[in-house]
Amino acid sequence: MTATQSLSAGHEALRRGAWDEARGHFEAAVEIAPSGGAWEGLGWAGWWLSDEQLTLGARERAYRAYRAEGDAAGAARVAAWLSSDHLEFRGDDAVARGWLERGHRLLEDVVPEGEDHGWLALFEASYAMNVAGDLDRAAALAVEAAALGRALASPDLEAVGLALEGITHVRRGRVELGMRLLDEASVMARGEELRLPISQGWALCYLISACEGVGDFPRATQWCEAVRAFSEHWGTRQMLGICRSAYGNVLATNGDWAAAELELTGAVGDLEDSRPAMAAGGLARLGELRARQGRLDEARALFTRAGAHPRAFVGLGVLALEAGDVAAAADAAERALRRVPAASLLDRLPAVELLVRAWAALGELDAATEAYAELEQTAAALGTPYLRGRARLAAGRLAAARGDHEEGRRAFEDAVDLLVESAAAYEAALARLELSDALAALGRGRPAAAERQAARAALAALGAREPARVSAAERRALGELTPREIEILRLAAQGLSDAEIAERLVLSHHTVHRHVANVRTKLRLPSRTAAVAYAARAGLL
Repeated sequence: MTATQSLSAGHEALRRGAWDEARGHFEAAVEIAPSGGAWEGLGWAGWWLSDEQLTLGARERAYRAYRAEGDAAGAARVAAWLSSDHLEFRGDDAVARGWLERGHRLLEDVVPEGEDHGWLALFEASYAMNVAGDLDRAAALAVEAAALGRALASPDLEAVGLALEGITHVRRGRVELGMRLLDEASVMARGEELRLPISQGWALCYLISACEGVGDFPRATQWCEAVRAFSEHWGTRQMLGICRSAYGNVLATNGDWAAAELELTGAVGDLEDSRPAMAAGGLARLGELRARQGRLDEARALFTRAGAHPRAFVGLGVLALEAGDVAAAADAAERALRRVPAASLLDRLPAVELLVRAWAALGELDAATEAYAELEQTAAALGTPYLRGRARLAAGRLAAARGDHEEGRRAFEDAVDLLVESAAAYEAALARLELSDALAALGRGRPAAAERQAARAALAALGAREPARVSAAERRALGELTPREIEILRLAAQGLSDAEIAERLVLSHHTVHRHVANVRTKLRLPSRTAAVAYAARAGLL
């Protein structure tokens, strides 16, 4: 078989999704007559096979071959894909930026503009959104790529450009406009002949990510089936992994935790095997499910593995809040917010929610009110019942911290109604627990008991633990304990005597007894038994 025949057979195998066969044909082609086209084809086979070494090696050779052949557009195209590869496989943002700049330089004198200009614009838009946090630039580049796609009759460019523009609008709070664009892009991806299979998956994954964020769960469910069919047909684990992690979180929010477990564990496995640099979001979402299940050590480990992902910081902050370390929760929320651009309203929302809770628990009500103002504005801008329900839940918690239980009751009732409407089973149960406390504080014992019973039944049906919930005053008291006092209180709550604690920690019996006395004094508790009960309620177990 000649080099030309091998190239033709390789491209035909790519069109059928026969990745190993394509690899063999392209390897034969580069053996007979190395060229930019042969190396580029081999790079595509490696990409679909999730072979990092083959992908990067072949594409770098393709770049050099195109340069030697005087094909600036071909070299620029491969440079754009190399930028994406370094982000996906290794998380190397500086190297990715360098390849984008190189692509720009190569296309400066290429006229008229062709598809390669459009792909470079899309990769730059993706970099601007996901790495630089510049949503305005991302949107402008996406519009440019979509327009070029229409002018060149390239549905691939148009579909991905529309989807990318749509997700930037959703993140900035323009949900209606963004979802219209995403729906249009997804219809194109499913109904028109796109030249590259990746275009279809790229557009659909942006849509599902947007649906997850704003709580449009029915739309996410409909389109996720399309992504699953696409991924199973083409055997693309990395794309299915990204969408599965988002869809797994949709299932967890809706209360189908058995299905969420399968999706999230599968997503993390797919991503860690095929694109480890992209696994952080899936790890954080699985950590959130573990926290809801009461598997706190596993949740903490997953958040830690997710590294500097904002969801991981928020997850660790929620665990700290429920353990009584309110200052650590506030720090985690602020750390997450430092990593999210101010314009990205959707991505900031979970951290702002946590900040409202933490400041309220610390008794810093002015700071909590200021944080809540941002949360309320964000939920109003995004406009979905799910996000408005979460904002009303935060409003109720803030009212309770002020001692305004009547206002808290109204806010919690609104939260329950909106979250039930959204089919957000777990959050609705949490809102019922808070509503029960507000009703009890108002002396309305019978409805309070009914709400608590409904909440506990819902949590039991989910297989969820009841979160530790202590008052703001109790949290402030807990914050006065030293790390050693908290450690001793935890051991006491596990049933160890003072003597056993002393042996475990290599301390004297007198020292342990003194620490226990200090804990009782700080928490204003009458006995060791009361301190143990407090530890259980505060989540220290």
